[in-house]
Amino acid sequence: MSFHAVVPSAPAAESYALRMIAALDRAMGTAATLHRLPGPHPQLDPSAIFAAELLLSRLPDGAVTLIDGATLPNLAAALSLDDRRLRPVALVERLRWTEPGVSAEEAAARRHLEQGVLALMRVIVAPTAAVAADVVALGVAADVVLIATADEAGARALLARLADRVEWLAAEEAAPL
Repeated sequence: MSFHAVVPSAPAAESYALRMIAALDRAMGTAATLHRLPGPHPQLDPSAIFAAELLLSRLPDGAVTLIDGATLPNLAAALSLDDRRLRPVALVERLRWTEPGVSAEEAAARRHLEQGVLALMRVIVAPTAAVAADVVALGVAADVVLIATADEAGARALLARLADRVEWLAAEEAAPL
């Protein structure tokens, strides 16, 4: 499996996604290819949307694509085209539509985007049970959500879940129509 990670161009140094990616790198003994998207995430930005479309179209088939939750709104359109070809995994520290100070209209738009793009994920990784419950409340199947700390134990749990999912997907793809 090849691993690619999509993060904002300037993520917070202690972000859940960066810590989880580093833990996965240590657990695998190899580094994921890191891709930084331009734009003011999680706000929608035409340059970030365009960069996401180019990036995802160039990733190899079957690549596990670790996605920082902050970038999800800008990846929504591109992922809807590549979600079957790639193995998208969301690293969701918190849902962005619930952030304080966001207008009701902006919150509704963000909720809609997050709900749609999370439905495309093979696995959604959350740091706490509360965040996992928020994701499930959006209508995402609970068996897609994994609660994992951003350390080596969490990385091993994610790798085990991905191995299970890859076997399941291979069996599904081999089954006759």
